[in-house]
Amino acid sequence: MCKIKSMFVAAVVVLSLCACKEKTDQQGAKAMSSLVSVDVIEVQPEDVPLSFEFSARAQGYKETEVRARVSGILLKKNYVEGAEVKEGDVLFEIDPKEYAAKLNNAKASLAQAKAQLRRAETEWARVEKLFKQRVVSEKSRDDALAELESQRAAVMMAESNVETAQLNFDYTKVTAPISGVTGMEAQSEGSLISATGLLTNITQRDPIYVIFSASESEMMSLASMVENGLIRNPENKSEIIAKVKFSNDTVYPLPGKINFINSGIDEGTGTIKLRAEFPNPKRQLWPGQFLRLVMEGLTRVNALIVPQEAIMQGANGSYVYVINEQNMVESVNIQTGLMTKEGGWIVDSGLKAGDRVIVTNLMKIRPGMTVDPHFPKNRQPVETVED
Repeated sequence: MCKIKSMFVAAVVVLSLCACKEKTDQQGAKAMSSLVSVDVIEVQPEDVPLSFEFSARAQGYKETEVRARVSGILLKKNYVEGAEVKEGDVLFEIDPKEYAAKLNNAKASLAQAKAQLRRAETEWARVEKLFKQRVVSEKSRDDALAELESQRAAVMMAESNVETAQLNFDYTKVTAPISGVTGMEAQSEGSLISATGLLTNITQRDPIYVIFSASESEMMSLASMVENGLIRNPENKSEIIAKVKFSNDTVYPLPGKINFINSGIDEGTGTIKLRAEFPNPKRQLWPGQFLRLVMEGLTRVNALIVPQEAIMQGANGSYVYVINEQNMVESVNIQTGLMTKEGGWIVDSGLKAGDRVIVTNLMKIRPGMTVDPHFPKNRQPVETVED
C-alpha cells in the first residue's frame, strides 16, 4: 500500500513539473513574440571610391570677337554663319580704295626721301674730301653731315609710313583669328564699319571647357581629409577624371580632366571656380549648355558606411540606434561626412568597427528596449575569434 502511494506521489510531482515547464515555455515564446523584429547591419571599415557631383556649364575653349581694324564700307561677307572656319580665312572685306591710295602716297614719299638721301650722301662725300684738303670750312662739313643724318631719318619715317599704310590696306580683309564655329554677323554688307566695330564671334568647341564651382566648406573638408589620411590621392593625377551628364541623366562618353582651380574664393557666392577640359570631336557639347559634372578618382579609406534610412535627426543632430550584446537598443550621436554612390552615408565620428546598427522599424523602438535582431544575408556579422 505504501509503495503504491509513493508511486502516485511521484507521478503527481512529474506531472506538476511538466506543467510548469510547459507554462514557462509558453511564457518565453510569448515574450519572444512580443519583441520588435529589426534588421541590423554590422559596420566594418572599407575603402570607398568617392564621386562628387556639381552643377556646371560648358564654355568654348577659345571665344574670340572678330572686330574691324579699320573703318569703311563693308563690301562682302565670305563665310556662312554657324559654319566652321580656319584660322586665317578671309571672313569680311572692307572697301580698300582709300587705303590703297594712302599706301601709294606713302610709297611715293618713301621714294622721294630715298632720292634726297642719295643726294645728301653724295654731298657729304664731296664736302668731306674737300675738308681734308682744307678747301671748305669745318662748318660746311658739319652742315653736310647734319643734312645726311636728317635725310636718313626722313627715309626711316617714310618706311614706317609705308608699313602703316600697308597694314591698314591689309586690314581691309578681316581674317579669322582662330579656328572654330562662327556666330551671326553683327553688321550687314553695305554698312559703314567703324574701327574696332564688332563683326562676328568665333568659338572653338574642340576641345571644350566645362566650368563648375565647389563651396568653400567642401574644398576645406576635402583638404582636411587628405591631410589626415582619410582620402587617398592616386599617385597618377590623371586618374582623377571628370565626367559630364546631360539634363536627361545620360553620360557623355568621353572623360575629361580638371586643369584649373581658381586661386581665390568668390566673395559673392563663397565658392571656388574649377575648370575641366573635354574632347568634343562630334560637337555634342555646346558652349553655354547646362550640365552636371561628376569628379571621380579619390578613395575614402577605412570608411564606416550607414544606410541613409538608418539615420535620424534629433535636437542634438544626427543619430542612429545600435544594439548591445544583450540586444538592447542604444542611441548614438554621429557625424556624417560624404555620401557614397549607392546613397549611404560615411560616418566620420560616433561609431566604431563592429557596431550593430538598426536599419528597420525605427519608429517602433526606443532606447532601452530589447529587440529581436536579424542580419540580412548580404550583411552577416563578422565572426571574431577570441584568444
